[in-house]
Amino acid sequence: MSSLADPSVAFLWQTVVYRDFDVELDEPGRRSGAALELLMADLGIPDDAEGFDLVGEWADQLSRTLTAGLPALLARLSHPDTTVRRILPVVFAYADAPADEVVPALLAHSASDPDAPVRLGLLFALGLHCDIPEVRDHLLRRMRGEQPADALGAALGLLLPPVAETDDEVIEEVLDVLTLCAGPAGEALSELAWCDPEWVGRQVPYGPVSVVDDWLTPTPELRSRWLTRMLSGLSDGRLDAATAPILIEAADRLFQKDRDLYADHAATVASLVEHPHPVVRREAVATNYLPADTGYTEALARVLQRPPQGPAPDTQDPDPDIQGPDPDMQGPDPDVFDKALYVLARRGDPRCAAPIREKIGRGTAHAGLLDVAKDLADQLWPHVRARLGQELAAAEVCALLRGTSPWRGGEPAVPQVITTLERLSRGIDATESPEFDELEAASAACMFLRKWGLSDPRALATLRRVSVGEDLEIGLSAIRALMGLGESSDDEVVQLLLNVLARRARPGRTAGRRGWRFDTNACGWLGELGPRAQLAAASLRRIRDTTTEAHELRVAAAHALWRIDGDADGALPVLREYATSEDRLGARARDAVRRIESAP
Repeated sequence: MSSLADPSVAFLWQTVVYRDFDVELDEPGRRSGAALELLMADLGIPDDAEGFDLVGEWADQLSRTLTAGLPALLARLSHPDTTVRRILPVVFAYADAPADEVVPALLAHSASDPDAPVRLGLLFALGLHCDIPEVRDHLLRRMRGEQPADALGAALGLLLPPVAETDDEVIEEVLDVLTLCAGPAGEALSELAWCDPEWVGRQVPYGPVSVVDDWLTPTPELRSRWLTRMLSGLSDGRLDAATAPILIEAADRLFQKDRDLYADHAATVASLVEHPHPVVRREAVATNYLPADTGYTEALARVLQRPPQGPAPDTQDPDPDIQGPDPDMQGPDPDVFDKALYVLARRGDPRCAAPIREKIGRGTAHAGLLDVAKDLADQLWPHVRARLGQELAAAEVCALLRGTSPWRGGEPAVPQVITTLERLSRGIDATESPEFDELEAASAACMFLRKWGLSDPRALATLRRVSVGEDLEIGLSAIRALMGLGESSDDEVVQLLLNVLARRARPGRTAGRRGWRFDTNACGWLGELGPRAQLAAASLRRIRDTTTEAHELRVAAAHALWRIDGDADGALPVLREYATSEDRLGARARDAVRRIESAP
């Protein structure tokens, strides 16, 4: 696209939206947006100036600056306000202008401007003209000079398209210099729009390292060579630990692309698992693809060989004359231990079984860990059963039952779960306001029995007792479990759901722990049964046609009754009465109307 003011200047919008920013971006951050507005005001660009408005506002605004013409833009390189001068390199980086008009000024100011971020940005922008020998020589000199910010800007100008360096010796130098992004040079880069804190998400050194990594992502081979240098610095402490998330994720992504070509990165990250800095070692075990590498999983397995450190005791300030435990004698970082255990469990590694068993025995096995350990179910079930045989806190019961829900072979645990459900239901029925965890655990027990216990007479008897107990919420959970018996239980289930509806007006809770109403839930489940719930039709019709009933209940009953008997003429007037509401009730009514009207 050409600027209206100067047809010889093309705006490189693809570079803006695909390499450096995003398609629908309004601004990278308030700092950059304000700087660009200041420049446009200084240039006197009118509000109706034509720009490239096919993508986001940021690209549009950048393109509109070109309508001021090259002479005006070049004159601002000497502007007294640093804010203006710092946004200018961002404009010139996307202005494909005649070299004889822009290169002399960019060369001069990139060597003389007193502000390091401005020099860095101008050197970067000169990369558009790197095919000119004078420009390439200038960039090489600045890269090899004593100013880190200049070196980084020149390296970026040499390496990034459209005119990328091809001399491998120079590329080696460039990659060395790009490691400066984690130091003072990165601080200079962080002052420019490419590294706006609101755009990259964090401050120095995370932001500059993240931006350089993004720029190298389209060239995996160069990214890998740069990453080798960066990981080495992270390993020996030369780089700030704050860079670990970016670098380790980069290694993970490269390994995903080619396990053989980038295996060295897996080995390096594996060596970071026991790094002295907690941020580094915790990031090193939080990868997605590296566990496919044998050496990496061996490093994780070594973490499991020692039990983790326990939490620090709650004591007074320690006596300075009394030495603490030898760090070398303590176990690994608990976070690292747990992440390593999770990763290996997800892979079904049998070395996980012993530490998971210990966690189950201590009551610290969370549902997420158990869920991914399903391949170890045969080794773990005896310990889960033994734990469930105790009077556990509701939260632990819930973790055990939710976590083991995808496991095979749960039948032997049915007796323990029956006992647990009976205990929980007694406690819940005895209070007007049951705890959330108690309700969750009771619900999980009912679902467990639906999966594994419906052939057990004692389990069925317990579910039936709970289904008519004092608490309607766990009563519904038990009814849901009994629905697993299939059509043979239809009459029983219908009567149980009608019993819930008959008790809707009694004092006490009317909605469950997550907000759903007991009566509307009962209607919905009757509707699920369809014509098999014909016994409920008369009761649902009375609810639907009684104007004093709760609106939510009338909508639920009308929809359920239509699913049972297909009477659209009776359902639609009630549903349309509430369909104009803009709240959740209206949405449900409109959804029911759509379903009925679209039915064959």
